[in-house]
Amino acid sequence: MKREWRLHVAMWMLSRLAAAQEREALVGDLMEEHALRATAISSAAALKWCLQQVCASALPLLWGRLRWATGMTTFGVAVLAYSAVGAVEYIVNRAMSSSPAAGPIAYTLPGLILPFPMVVLIAYFAARIRRRAPIMLGAIMLLMITVMTLTSAETVPTWYRVAYFLVGPAAALIGSALHSASRIQKAQQ
Repeated sequence: MKREWRLHVAMWMLSRLAAAQEREALVGDLMEEHALRATAISSAAALKWCLQQVCASALPLLWGRLRWATGMTTFGVAVLAYSAVGAVEYIVNRAMSSSPAAGPIAYTLPGLILPFPMVVLIAYFAARIRRRAPIMLGAIMLLMITVMTLTSAETVPTWYRVAYFLVGPAAALIGSALHSASRIQKAQQ
């Protein structure tokens, strides 16, 4: 009875550490092997083997779960930063147009350069939350710029499209670099 309790606790722990899509197969295989060993050798030896397997698997499974959670958190911070960048661009474009009914946005150099410091700042603060978020922000920006370029029927000057591919991701990387530089400076003090 005492051995069964330990086996159930070990299987429960293993099932909490395993990813949902792997959980049933992992626990099922381990239980099946435990049953085979219990009939072949002894119940105590099978339990000992099973507990060793759970202990050996716990750290790698936990590490995998933490890496997945960290990646999702970084992605979430990057998406929030991208939303903030979109808000900044919207505000700048509205401020640059003479009136809300002025028509299509004028694709000008100031319209490209004015949001730049704000994007750097947004990337800096994203890096403070999650270190790799600005890199993901730059990747999201590249992806969205590509999608907008391929699907937009709007006539945009070529120089503006090319500059847009460079300016946004560059601002995200600069924000990340500023955060890294401030961390290094703080560590040296």
